Amino acid sequence: MVPRRLPLAVALTASAALLLTACGSGDDKNGDKAAGAGKQGGNTASPNSSATKNASAGLPDFELPDDIKVDIEPSTTGDKAKDQILREQAEGLLARQRIFVDLDPTSGYLTRYYNGEARAFYVSEIKKAKADGRTITGTYRYYDRKVTQKSDDRAVVTYCEDQSKAFAKDIKTEKIKRTEPSPEDYTLITAVLRKTDHGTWLVQSFRGEESATECR
Repeated sequence: MVPRRLPLAVALTASAALLLTACGSGDDKNGDKAAGAGKQGGNTASPNSSATKNASAGLPDFELPDDIKVDIEPSTTGDKAKDQILREQAEGLLARQRIFVDLDPTSGYLTRYYNGEARAFYVSEIKKAKADGRTITGTYRYYDRKVTQKSDDRAVVTYCEDQSKAFAKDIKTEKIKRTEPSPEDYTLITAVLRKTDHGTWLVQSFRGEESATECR
């Protein structure tokens, strides 16, 4: 059955098993929200109001289709290093939606912002979405973003995700699989990022807690 929303899947970190929140398959309780396909860099994609809003907050325009909006709450701390982490983590959230539009496992959007188990997980989910003929539509909202741990080359960022207005869409028919909002649409996510030799931050792994009261 087609999943209702983006489920939790398991990935391993160096010290423990973490639950990953992402597009993919799941039981019917988790419903019809899933990842999708398209052509990377295609001319059909155009900026939308959400992309413009995020660009005005200092984020690049990832040229998502008009029916996909990503609303990322700005977050600054006054600490230059932490603000860089939050900015690049926000860019990674935009990239996450773009890779499920492009469905290219070698996409530069994926390799720039994800590594390790997180990248491997998305590569797997991209292939599943392409095989199933699924794409995404609707609004993805991210808020309450905080750097909770930081060292020279490792950081932990927590944030909330709201998928109450995000849905799966059939690529061929463009039929949207709408679902009613539920507590499962609100997820508290903990992401582990690592700093590269070039000074940029990549997501290595992340876990999600569905129906999080902190996010509602």
